[in-house]
Amino acid sequence: MSLREWLIAIGTLVIIGIVIDGVRRMRRARKESMAISSGMGADELKDSPLDDDFNPELPNGGARTVSRSTLEDRGYLKRDMSAPVSADQEDDVTPESGWSARDDDEDDGILSPPRVVKPETEESEPVECEAVSTPAPAVDRSKTRPSRPEKAKAEPEPEPRAEEPPVVTTEVEEDTARRTPNKPRKNQPLAGANRPEAREVLVINVLARSGEQFQGSKLKSLFEACGLEHGDMDIYHRHESEDTTTPVQFSVANAVEPGTFRPQDMAGLSTPGISFFMSLPGPTNALQAFEFMLETAQCVVRNLGGELKDERRSVMTPQTIEHCRQRIREFERKQRSQRA
Repeated sequence: MSLREWLIAIGTLVIIGIVIDGVRRMRRARKESMAISSGMGADELKDSPLDDDFNPELPNGGARTVSRSTLEDRGYLKRDMSAPVSADQEDDVTPESGWSARDDDEDDGILSPPRVVKPETEESEPVECEAVSTPAPAVDRSKTRPSRPEKAKAEPEPEPRAEEPPVVTTEVEEDTARRTPNKPRKNQPLAGANRPEAREVLVINVLARSGEQFQGSKLKSLFEACGLEHGDMDIYHRHESEDTTTPVQFSVANAVEPGTFRPQDMAGLSTPGISFFMSLPGPTNALQAFEFMLETAQCVVRNLGGELKDERRSVMTPQTIEHCRQRIREFERKQRSQRA
């Protein structure tokens, strides 16, 4: 025989074996199923004690009967005390179904519905309870209440006062309060006159709301409260101390051309915005100077309204403020590298 014939014969035998094994498994499964059904009592269903009218859809399997005395004990029926109970009445039954159906001698812990016992008379008239008909003793409330002095009754209680908002004091205002006013000297330079040439400038704009203006007299009071002094270029400057020979921290100019503030015109001045700017190099502590400039701008917004804007007059966000701080750090790093 050739190899092809051997392969065909072997394949046929394998297929026959698979079919025989499948038939054998089917027969064994059928026998096991019959054995399980027989063990569960499937052959004895005709001898079941259940009634023919058993309805498995009901919660308790169907309706059961209870005696009249059971219903009277549970409060569902009114007990007739005048007539003696006969044996026939004991045998009278009333069908009971649902979840409340249970045997007479069962005590499964389920509470039965509350009984409503009605008082009985010959004419079946309602009788009031003695406790209700008996009047309650009068209580002298004057003895139970604590006595108050007559003066306290005449005077009304003071109304609680609304709490005043706390006064916000910034670091720049505290630093200004610590300064002592410096007497003018002949050789004292103007504020901002000794500022070096700027290589980088940081700007914070404060713009009034639409249709509103900042009043010059109020701006002047805020500038002086935050330590700014009128000086060079007819604008306000803040130095590191009351001495104008110290480095300039920042300056503030009018946002409207030509950008000046003249002291003699501040009373009648009105402007839609102001510009704070800080030049680098300049302050000894540049980061502190920027924080003082930011706090002064926020002080104007808090007292006069308006909005903080960046140098492009876009809304100044926390990210923009942090970017300004990063610019200062980068500038100082370059300064240190050049000195080295």
